[in-house]
Amino acid sequence: MQKTPSASLTDRLTLFLVSVSDLRDPYMMEHSSHVKDLSLQLALQTDFPRSKLKQLAHAAILHDIGKLVISETVINKPTRLTHAEYLMVQQHTVLGYDLIQPLNLDPVIGDAILYHHENYDGSGYPSGLIGTAIPLAARIIRITDMYDALTSERAYRGAFGSKEAAILMKNKSQYFDEFLFNEFLKII
Repeated sequence: MQKTPSASLTDRLTLFLVSVSDLRDPYMMEHSSHVKDLSLQLALQTDFPRSKLKQLAHAAILHDIGKLVISETVINKPTRLTHAEYLMVQQHTVLGYDLIQPLNLDPVIGDAILYHHENYDGSGYPSGLIGTAIPLAARIIRITDMYDALTSERAYRGAFGSKEAAILMKNKSQYFDEFLFNEFLKII
């Protein structure tokens, strides 16, 4: 049986990975920090296990770490992605999961990184999981990640306001755990 690293080691490893990603793409760190803050707020408003809040925070900070191994020209492309480029970007969940596996972090972290683009209706990726088969931390990050992406300026578009983002997300509500999404709407 492998030993789980101490919290302080996990903290240091997360900080190291965040520092590396920040050197490449300062936007990623700001986005991940927002996703972490929103995810913790949502978790505290639900029955998310309090004993796993630290793991949720690490997962939210690291959720896009797989983008480090995808070409910057694709990640920061100011125009619409081609189908091939979109498929490449979709690989960031698997790449991120693979990247952190040698670190032997808590499975909550790895599963959230791997599954944070799964949609509640089964239309997401990488595995097409449905409903509660999607780990709770990943369901939380799915909501907060999309919200921050919509309310942040991107190379290819401006930021939406909070109300506009909520409307856009309501139009895609089949992507989210209904209870979590309704709780999230109370936060924003």
